[in-house]
Amino acid sequence: MFVSSERGDRLRECAERFGTPLYVYDFGVIRERLDSLRRHLHPSVSLFYSIKANPNTTIVRHIYEAGANLELCSPLELDIALAAGADPRRILYVGPGKTESELNRLLTLGVQYIVAESLQELELMNRLAGRKGVRADVGVRFNPKAAIHGARLKMGGAARQFGIDEEQVADAVRLIESSPFLRLAGLHAYYGTRILSAETVAANMAYILGFAERAMAEHALELDYIGLGGGFGVPYYEGEAPLNLPELSRKSHGLLELFAEKHPGIRLLMETGRYVVAESGTYLTRVLYTKQSQGKWFAVTDGGTNHHAAAGGAGSLMRRNFPVRAWTRESGEPREYAIAGPLCTPGDTLGDRVTLLPLEPGDLIGILASGAYGLTMSPVLFLSHALPREVLLLDEKPLVVREKYEYAVPALRS
Repeated sequence: MFVSSERGDRLRECAERFGTPLYVYDFGVIRERLDSLRRHLHPSVSLFYSIKANPNTTIVRHIYEAGANLELCSPLELDIALAAGADPRRILYVGPGKTESELNRLLTLGVQYIVAESLQELELMNRLAGRKGVRADVGVRFNPKAAIHGARLKMGGAARQFGIDEEQVADAVRLIESSPFLRLAGLHAYYGTRILSAETVAANMAYILGFAERAMAEHALELDYIGLGGGFGVPYYEGEAPLNLPELSRKSHGLLELFAEKHPGIRLLMETGRYVVAESGTYLTRVLYTKQSQGKWFAVTDGGTNHHAAAGGAGSLMRRNFPVRAWTRESGEPREYAIAGPLCTPGDTLGDRVTLLPLEPGDLIGILASGAYGLTMSPVLFLSHALPREVLLLDEKPLVVREKYEYAVPALRS
């Protein structure tokens, strides 16, 4: 992954000014991704940022102000969205394990898109809405019967805790129709994530819309929205190619245009998190020591997998290296390094067999494509090291958006 000399200079300046370990996010990259999605997705599609990818309050605020809606799946994510100034009418809330207090809060706030994932959750929502004396709009997430290949992490098309099996949707419809305090407002599905094939994304859309049309015809449904999922991926590893948005536009435009003409009142929702923020972020760490052990070179750094578990292989079936860049002071023949963090565990490696110019203490290493599922997916309490600072580049100006001991929802910065 290419890093321009200008961007490299800015990253090194941030490391000098704010110290390491450090996450740096470039909002210019995020804005470009949002603009690109808008240019290539059909106008009928409403875009939702999945804040699980990077839930920093200030980043969420800027993405929201750039026009994206928000997709959430936990009470703390809801706190973040509200702290960022989000209107509940622009929030999609999903998740298989919503508690009673969670659902009660969603109903109280008037969250627009609440998606239930089991028949029992629908029953609970009916009771809660009844206590409030309101009729709640609810969506139903269905688990597609057919598997479509191409997602690196599959969340549908197989036995999963997510959603209601396609064959049980009729039961959900009957339950809602018999519930005096519920109205079926939408259908939703999500096949999986890290999809790099435009053909796969388009096939997912076609299957979801096809099922929704059959369900609407069979049960005489009048829906407000259909959730098309998302799962747009980015290339992390050697041999992976970026998702081709122009190709996706060509493969999906006719399908969505036809659906929009037949059902002009139905909103189409699409979620994306990783695609928006992943390549905006770099995790910076400094070399503390270099050493050899049984013929293998190690660079021991001040940051590790407690800050960036994904770089250490978490969430992947097979360990592969994220793209790595080093800013070194020495020249010479490149050599292979294991990049090891400060933790007392052999699993604390940010990269293995990474070919770099000779490293010395004080050299700076950047783990690229780290804007999504970096800090948010990491065991930050393990061995009680401080958090890394997070810095957001806004029009090239650095803004600290999380401090080292800011473990809860980070304050909104401006």
